[in-house]
Amino acid sequence: MSIKTLDLHLTRHAKADDKVREFLNFAELPVRIVTGKSKRMRDIATAVILEYDYEFYFESAHNFGALIVCDSKR
Repeated sequence: MSIKTLDLHLTRHAKADDKVREFLNFAELPVRIVTGKSKRMRDIATAVILEYDYEFYFESAHNFGALIVCDSKR
């Protein structure tokens, strides 16, 4: 089974908040959100994740452009 992924590449910063919310509203955790190298995009995604009271971690120590989102009650 592969993990459901939201790829924010080619998404404008102004639209990112809505896309992350829409994705998290209907996704079964854990999920992956690809933000790319943009710190601003990562900040937008993590703000929404924390607002939903979810936890996240970076996909790997070498890839800070992808976040794994999981339920805080695991």
